[in-house]
Amino acid sequence: MNQLESKNKHGELITLTQACELANLGSGTVRKLAEEAGAVRKIGRSYRIKRNQFFDYIEKVYAE
Repeated sequence: MNQLESKNKHGELITLTQACELANLGSGTVRKLAEEAGAVRKIGRSYRIKRNQFFDYIEKVYAE
């Protein structure tokens, strides 16, 4: 398959795999948190997560 793979982890929209690597969490947890945060963007069949919204939600909800 001819898929373009972006290595830019600093973009506004990141893939599920990139979010998992950055957050050091599993894909199921990332999907759940991203949906709770309202950070999911589906573009066609592509699943992207709005990076800032996702990590801001984690900081807000899970801050000690």
